[in-house]
Amino acid sequence: MIGGNPFVTVDKHTVIGRLRASGSRDPDVLRAQKVTMIRSLRIPKLMGAGLLMAGVVGSLTFAGPVAGLSILVAGAWLWRLGARNVAAVEAGYSEFVKSPTG
Repeated sequence: MIGGNPFVTVDKHTVIGRLRASGSRDPDVLRAQKVTMIRSLRIPKLMGAGLLMAGVVGSLTFAGPVAGLSILVAGAWLWRLGARNVAAVEAGYSEFVKSPTG
């Protein structure tokens, strides 16, 4: 996990630094680092999906339109955070693998 917190924003430079810190150019080691980062950073995306479903159900009930809409907003934010972090890991990994020196 990067920094121990799955709710941080990660950019591709952070990912490249993490891959450099592994000290290896072995594709298996780099892939393992990438998978480890993605596993920890996709937690907000999964939580966001759950909140989106709960928000839809909550907004359709009689007593919960306001609460349901606020849950929808929180779910959309978490989904976007997780998706952006996973995309940053993919971009950083591909840039690191394509670089000649690493």
